[in-house]
Amino acid sequence: MELTSDKTIRNVALVGAGGNLGSEILKALHAVDQFNLTVLVREPSFADGRLPVSVKVIDYDNPGSIVKALEGQDAVVSAVSRDAIPLQACLIEAAVTAGVKRFIPSEFGANLQNPQTRRLVNNKEKVRVEELLEHYARLGRMTYTFIYNNVFLDWGMRSGLILDPKGATVNLFDGGTRQVSMSRIPTVAKAVANVLLHAEETANRSMYIHEATVSQLELYSIARETFPKKEWKATIVDTEELQEKALAQMRSGIPNMSVFHAFAVRGGFAEGFGNQFGDQDNTLLGIQPMSAADIQHLIRDVAVY
Repeated sequence: MELTSDKTIRNVALVGAGGNLGSEILKALHAVDQFNLTVLVREPSFADGRLPVSVKVIDYDNPGSIVKALEGQDAVVSAVSRDAIPLQACLIEAAVTAGVKRFIPSEFGANLQNPQTRRLVNNKEKVRVEELLEHYARLGRMTYTFIYNNVFLDWGMRSGLILDPKGATVNLFDGGTRQVSMSRIPTVAKAVANVLLHAEETANRSMYIHEATVSQLELYSIARETFPKKEWKATIVDTEELQEKALAQMRSGIPNMSVFHAFAVRGGFAEGFGNQFGDQDNTLLGIQPMSAADIQHLIRDVAVY
């Protein structure tokens, strides 16, 4: 079966609605009257009416259950967690069988069209997912959209990864001088909805979104101006050394989140990894740039709550 058109997306299935990003994507899609939204879950307990949309239970060990759940769907949006990235192959195969028109995989991070970023160990499974989608797009069976936003500004501060307004500390990656693209989670969720509202323009494309091109030193300066009485501490972190330490940990069989973060930091902040996007896709996706006042407000919120 060859796909003929995906000009209008109406029926949308969301996978991974329970995460930090997935829950915001759920809100963004649910707010669009054009979309009939269905959430796919693995745990039957989530089908008890707690979500404000249709819920279907799927079993990754039973591909037929996924095909059945996707019948009649125009698009699949995946916001699965890092550990579940490999399971997207099952979703893609089922989506093709069910006749789904568009698939948005769980990318939402560094620029995987950049060769250096693509070679980072933590992106291996994401690259495989992209290659599978590109394969089916060449066959005319389904279209895709890859969404890259580089660094999550709000999550990066709440986790303390890029700046810790509560603890008054910052790890300045490669000195913190490099300006890179950053966006807030709700903005990325809004971009997902707008990709589907502009299905024809976004078919088989990589979309680059960002609210701010800003350096860690600039964030640090705004934070110190916002909270001048705090005793701030800055530490310089070499991302290449960080990556080498992570590789050594992997070779010694010590997998943990710090290893993942090391590679994510390298792709998100280091020079040569394509992490300055520009605003070429912001207009189509309805994204407005953040001002210094917006960033200061976010820093204040993160420090207080």
